[in-house]
Amino acid sequence: MNGVPILLNNKAFTPFHFYSYFLSSVASFYQQYPKEKITFFLIGENEKESFHHSYYFDPITIPLFLSLADQLSKFHSEPISLELYNTHSTNKVLAFLDRSNFFNVSGNYAKPGKNILKFNREFLGFFNANEQRPEHMVRFYSLNEVQSSHNMINVSTPEQQRDLLIEYYTYKVKDHFEDILKESHQSKQVVFDYVQILSELITNGVLHSNSDVYALMFTNREKTCFSISDNGIGLFSSLALKDKQVVNDSYKLFDLYNELLNDIPLNVADKIRQSFFAIFEALYYSILKDRKGLFDLMTTVVLDSNGYFRLHNNNAQIIISLRMFNEIQSLVNMRNLIYENHLKYISKLISEDEFTSAFNKLTLIVRSEFKKLISNIISNYNQDVKYSSIRLYEVRFKGVHIEVEIPKKY
Repeated sequence: MNGVPILLNNKAFTPFHFYSYFLSSVASFYQQYPKEKITFFLIGENEKESFHHSYYFDPITIPLFLSLADQLSKFHSEPISLELYNTHSTNKVLAFLDRSNFFNVSGNYAKPGKNILKFNREFLGFFNANEQRPEHMVRFYSLNEVQSSHNMINVSTPEQQRDLLIEYYTYKVKDHFEDILKESHQSKQVVFDYVQILSELITNGVLHSNSDVYALMFTNREKTCFSISDNGIGLFSSLALKDKQVVNDSYKLFDLYNELLNDIPLNVADKIRQSFFAIFEALYYSILKDRKGLFDLMTTVVLDSNGYFRLHNNNAQIIISLRMFNEIQSLVNMRNLIYENHLKYISKLISEDEFTSAFNKLTLIVRSEFKKLISNIISNYNQDVKYSSIRLYEVRFKGVHIEVEIPKKY
């Protein structure tokens, strides 16, 4: 039986390993066996060889793996086989995955199961007692879930549909993640912002990506991490579907994207350049909105929580941290003015002409600041690829994938 192992001895299955090695192994399988359906093996050794080996499945890699399995099951129109092994060395990993709801979400024997993986349930159960927190569970969010619990047929406009989804997912996010966020020693305002932003991102995922969204939040003594992943149409195509393509007199969608393609050199394949520049088009669009979203998540993680923010789109990933404090702070100052301008207009404190004039000016300033940021990022990449904020990949991982790490404050 041909396939690809997930876990290797003494190699943690982290997001870095997933993007840098695992996806390449999956791509190599399809190049070697183009007519076969892939099989995943929990470990890369047989049961006898693995007895004294060590395996680790990073919790925030679970949404990434499920997103990939979802994509492959759609491609083959049937679940993907997952070969399990319950041995001395794999028992803890299996127990962790089981308690994290991995098998319930991916299998076909529980509601709401996705039926994207096929595995032998006899390997599950009879695990040792464990104090794993019930909040450390992978979640999946689907438009079908909302439609089954709310009468969306009577929702007449896209804006009303969006408001319903925001309300629905705000409740879900608070239920699933708020307790963990509070333990990260964040202020009440920051926790509130996280809830609102995550609700917005999940809504965007199910509404615009044409896929379900997988998410998991995990905390330990040092940090809180979370991961959000979909296997949808990606940032560029999602933006192309927006009803409002002209934001204001100074910006219509893809203005920045086209400028970057034409003006900023990046010596990689076109598909990689397009994936990379689409990330900044999405962040630019986000900074101009009257709702908090992708840009606000990035800056809340980095500036308010001293954390790391990773955003992956198809063939490219950016990693944002306090190393870029000056550039990010400049953009945040602009974002605050834009958001304040929106609030004044919504509250009827300024006229439409006053709002439009200020919005147009701020839009141009922000675009200039974004181009400076991108030029600096690419310059650093050209000088030192290993320690740059860019990761560029030949293998496309379809969709949008976010990982966040927030250190705890004591």
